[in-house]
Amino acid sequence: MELKNYIDQIKRSPKYKSKDFKGNFPNPSSIKIKPQQHLNIIVEQAELIIAAIDDPNLYVDHIGILPSPVDLGSIARLFVGDIRQFASENPDLELIKNNSYVAQNQLPSYTLFRLSLSKLLPDTYHKNIDFLDQENVFSLYSVPFIVRLAIESKLKGMVGFKSSEIKLSDGQKRTSNEFPALKIINFLISSNLIESPLPFEELKKIYNWSCGFVHTGKKEYLWLSLKAVSSLNVLFSKDHNGYYGHQICYLKSNVTLAQLQSEMNSSPSFSKPSENRVTEEAIVLNLSENEFDMTSGFWDKRKSHTL
Repeated sequence: MELKNYIDQIKRSPKYKSKDFKGNFPNPSSIKIKPQQHLNIIVEQAELIIAAIDDPNLYVDHIGILPSPVDLGSIARLFVGDIRQFASENPDLELIKNNSYVAQNQLPSYTLFRLSLSKLLPDTYHKNIDFLDQENVFSLYSVPFIVRLAIESKLKGMVGFKSSEIKLSDGQKRTSNEFPALKIINFLISSNLIESPLPFEELKKIYNWSCGFVHTGKKEYLWLSLKAVSSLNVLFSKDHNGYYGHQICYLKSNVTLAQLQSEMNSSPSFSKPSENRVTEEAIVLNLSENEFDMTSGFWDKRKSHTL
């Protein structure tokens, strides 16, 4: 199998060091400047896929569902492409000899705009517009964004978040439904009030990673998406216990919702959100013509031209 061959090559690399790997999700900031940290995740996730191709039941505990052979084969092929792309983008790691692989790593603004229209006019686009497989690309690229939504929704349910009242510096108050996810996660890391099958330190790393696509539209490597969903699977284990409509309580024994609310509101993150906070004094922008958009288009069968 091609995927196994690449994994064997990575394992022979002097940059691959498995001794200190404990299976945790990587720090998103650290992995950007130390690409060699990808290697343990690549090997871990690839070996799970390789084993599951022989026996799909082995993958159930990791993702909570029995995958089909078609999906596993597709993931294996995508995995190979991402390994080759990663090796090309990080030549200093010297993972694959004589490797040159160019692949899409971002969705252009025009593509995203047309994809948004296609959701409103599905019949028009399906029958007439050749999207050049960009719909499937978007589906894969947007996994981190969906992960972000899932985490925020789960956290709201874990603490019972309804709304917040925000006091402004001019003395005014406003009610908001916006969920302060990172503040909540940081509070839960330092407290002992909520029972979670996934450590909140791990959840914070996954959440920070998941926010990237919204801001950049750039692709995340497949193994990080697989690592994220397999780590999160345990967090959603109580959501499908065979009964519908039952509330799920994550409060620890003898902890009340009133206590949780009181301790949250009295914590510095919420009672004094500006205290000891590093603020931006100035922002210097770096602009480049290389970042300008390029013209593009999709074929409209009805008029025999691009739109």
